[in-house]
Amino acid sequence: MRVIIAEIKKDVKILLAYPIEIVFWIISPLLWVVPLIFQGKALIGGLHSTAFSNLAGTGEYIPYVLIGGIFSTYMFTAVWSMGNALRNEMFYGTLEHILSSPVRPFYILLGKALYNSILSTFFVAVQISICVIFFGLTITLTRIIPIVFFLLLLMIGLYGVGFIAAALTLLIKESQGILHLFEYILFLFTPIRYPVEVHPITRAVSVFIPLTYALVALRGILLGIEFDFVKNSLVLLGLDAAIVPLGIWIFMRIEKRTKTKGTLAHY
Repeated sequence: MRVIIAEIKKDVKILLAYPIEIVFWIISPLLWVVPLIFQGKALIGGLHSTAFSNLAGTGEYIPYVLIGGIFSTYMFTAVWSMGNALRNEMFYGTLEHILSSPVRPFYILLGKALYNSILSTFFVAVQISICVIFFGLTITLTRIIPIVFFLLLLMIGLYGVGFIAAALTLLIKESQGILHLFEYILFLFTPIRYPVEVHPITRAVSVFIPLTYALVALRGILLGIEFDFVKNSLVLLGLDAAIVPLGIWIFMRIEKRTKTKGTLAHY
């Protein structure tokens, strides 16, 4: 726990040294939404669509996309922050010191994962506040508990995804292209911007991604869209139980391999 807490404190200090990063992660998910709103208005002449309602369960496009953009923050901070965690230590010149200390890199990465969860929750809280003030989104106390429940299930699964992303960085060093590709795949095969029911392939692939079930549940809670609470909970629990051990196993195998080959700290 001392290692994990020290890692969280260190990352907070680094973040505060570059405050523009805070502004970026608060504003960027909302900026992703604005062009889509303009595009939808240009195509159908408004922000309400019957065809969209048949697929999404709601004809209100703005709240639908805002919720997707806001809560996808958890996914992208997990992928980018954990994926680049050890790579950043190379840039800081501290990776060799960390790896030579009597601490397993797993605990360091776990500290970074918890830091990402705290940071993402802060960003999401600010973003939701903006949506409540400017877009009329309503949050009641009775909704907070189920929202937190599904967010916890989502974050646990994202730890597994983050370990896999970190392992890829150890293996190929420069992971920007891979992480961008992963990001685009998530935009394509999860209901961040549109219902995955729009095409059979997107619907089939989305069932393997935790973010799909989390967004369905969160939109159902916030927008009053009918969804199966028990099914989404159980599926998320099952995916978490599979992804987290898999991510840890992949990370530990690749960490051992790079140490054996002597390429762990190579650029």
